Amino acid sequence: MNKNTIDRTLIWFKTEEGKINSLCDDFFGLSILLNRLLNESYNGQQIEIVNINLATEETYQKFPAIPMNYTHYYGGHLNYYGLFDKKFFDKLDLLDSTKYVWEKVYHCLCDSADSINNSKLRAAVEYAYNKGNEINLSTDYRVVEKVFDFNGLLFKASVWIYFKGDGMYSRFTLEQENKIIYQREIDKTEKGVEFFLDIYKDIEFIDDSIIIKGHKDVDYLPLKIPIPKNLKD
Repeated sequence: MNKNTIDRTLIWFKTEEGKINSLCDDFFGLSILLNRLLNESYNGQQIEIVNINLATEETYQKFPAIPMNYTHYYGGHLNYYGLFDKKFFDKLDLLDSTKYVWEKVYHCLCDSADSINNSKLRAAVEYAYNKGNEINLSTDYRVVEKVFDFNGLLFKASVWIYFKGDGMYSRFTLEQENKIIYQREIDKTEKGVEFFLDIYKDIEFIDDSIIIKGHKDVDYLPLKIPIPKNLKD
C-alpha cells in the first residue's frame, strides 16, 4: 500500500434548499469505489478528505460566496464545488445516472488537481476513472480475504461489501480456482454507514472452521463458519 493516501472521498448533492441526503446515500458506494481506485495509484502528499460538492446552478446563485467550479484546499482537506443539473439527472435511469455522476466527479477532480498543481493526484484521477469504467462501475469489493490449504487444495475465503437499493450488505464467499463454491449472507445496514466498512478485520482457518474476526463492538463477531461438508469428502 502506498504510504501517502487519500483517507476519504465523498460525493455530496445539494440544491438551494440544502443537501439531498437520499442521493448522498445512494451514491455512497460510488464514493467508496472512487476512493479505493484513487489509492491504488496515488503516491502524492497525504490528503485527509476529498469532498466533491455537486450543486445546482440555483444554489450558486443563492449563495454567491462560493463560486461555481471552485477548488479550496487547506490542511489536507480538498473541496471542489461543481455543477449538478438536477432536472436532467432526474430523467435518467440508475445506470445512466451513475455514469453521469462518474463523469462529473472525474472532471471535478481533474480541475481540482490542476488547480492545486498536484500532478500525482491528476494521474491517480485518470487511473481511477479508466479503471472504474473497465469494471463497469461495480461498487462491490472484498474488505478482507485469506487463502488457505485444505486437504491439499487452495481456497480463498473473503468477506465482501456490496451495495443495493435498500442498503449495504456483507457476504462471505469461499472460492476455488476463482469459482464461488459457497456463500453466505452476514449482515445488512442502511446506506451511508461508514462504520459498516470497517467491521471485518481478519479471517482464520481453525479446526475445520473459518473464523471471521472483527470489531469488538459487533456482537456476532467472531463468526464461526464450518467448512462445507462437500469439501470434507
